[in-house]
Amino acid sequence: MAQQDCDLRKSSDGIEVYTCKMEDTKINSIQSSFTVSTTIEALSEALFDLDNFHKWQYKIRKTEMLKRISSEEFIYRAELQTPWPVSNRDLILQVKMSQGSKPYEYHFSAIGRPDFIPPRDGFVRVPLSEAHWHIQVVNDNQIEIKHSILIDPGGSIPAWLMNLSLAEGPYETFKSLREYLAEVK
Repeated sequence: MAQQDCDLRKSSDGIEVYTCKMEDTKINSIQSSFTVSTTIEALSEALFDLDNFHKWQYKIRKTEMLKRISSEEFIYRAELQTPWPVSNRDLILQVKMSQGSKPYEYHFSAIGRPDFIPPRDGFVRVPLSEAHWHIQVVNDNQIEIKHSILIDPGGSIPAWLMNLSLAEGPYETFKSLREYLAEVK
């Protein structure tokens, strides 16, 4: 899906979040960029530490491993807490980290696999989620991250309503990720 014009929606604490109109959908994609003071090892550990996702990922209340493919790839289920009257969501993601084409460059992806397991009672399954992290190591303790995500929460949330609040999730996630990485040093 090709993105069109992007608007800066939030810029605070060195985190910039843009929403971008998409050609083939009414839902906007999100582009974010920020730096974090950490090592690639610590960042990688956080991105694969399923038991602690709730400490830094926005609205994640519970996770469970579904399939470990390798040390750099797995599939998991996450439960998302949503505000009343919206039904809670769950999503199935396949995550993978790989070396980029340049030295000190990495790619981390989290691609939705909504049909990997049957839906569970009490949750609306997120039908579309695709996130990509472009990670560039600047020096021994500085990493630049460019993040993009397109997500459709499913259910009956109107696209215009969802688009109003898109910037909050990435901003809160990346702010919390920085705090989490500072604590685990």
